[in-house]
Amino acid sequence: MPKKINSNKLKEYLLVYVDESDEFLEAMKYACELAKTESLGIILLYIIQDENFRHWKGVENIMREEQKNEAKEVLEKYITYINNNYKLHVKSYIKTGEKLDVLIKALNGKRPKVKNLVLGLAMDKIENNKVISSLTGILRKKLTLPIIIVPGKIK
Repeated sequence: MPKKINSNKLKEYLLVYVDESDEFLEAMKYACELAKTESLGIILLYIIQDENFRHWKGVENIMREEQKNEAKEVLEKYITYINNNYKLHVKSYIKTGEKLDVLIKALNGKRPKVKNLVLGLAMDKIENNKVISSLTGILRKKLTLPIIIVPGKIK
């Protein structure tokens, strides 16, 4: 049984962007193996896409609350998985906004210290790789740390 890492000694984390795709699962598992090897923590970041609600305020609030509850459920499922299988220290965040803006802000923040961003690469659907394409393309100048890209069907 793996030894639990003392979270007080952790200084760096791997950030995994949560989107519930198959590629995310591979990226999360890879990040957990790497974190275990290098005594790092894991940060799971769930981003709720900021939508321009044009409804009544009450409807907008209900929709936002439902999205937040769904995000909490998803994160709890993966935190439990990581705790049961890897015994790692996990932090989770739910942020609202434009995906790329929120991701860059999280990566460039001072606390907690993010060592790498871990993303899953869709092997069959190009449209699923928009975040990777943007971060390795026009937005690469805004990054201050390496990106680990994990193929969706890793062996």
